[in-house]
Amino acid sequence: MSTRQRTEAIGKPTSTGNDLAVTWRGKRFTLPSPEKFPLEALEAEEEGKHLTALKLILWAAQYATWRGLAVTAADAEDFSAVVMKELGRGNR
Repeated sequence: MSTRQRTEAIGKPTSTGNDLAVTWRGKRFTLPSPEKFPLEALEAEEEGKHLTALKLILWAAQYATWRGLAVTAADAEDFSAVVMKELGRGNR
């Protein structure tokens, strides 16, 4: 997805290269800006492998921390909602 397409889809400009940080369940997670997401993560997302995409975006150490806190599908959905809100996507 191009920057223009992403802007149109979410209704606001995307990050200009700055990493973003979210706090979930008292832990801080740093994610790269969308334009820095690994291509493998985008491919995994397109294939419906959402947790694989998340693992690639968070990298091993942060994913292990997240996985220690997340034990249900609802936990994954909640984390995703926090990230999407920070990115300015989805329903708020």
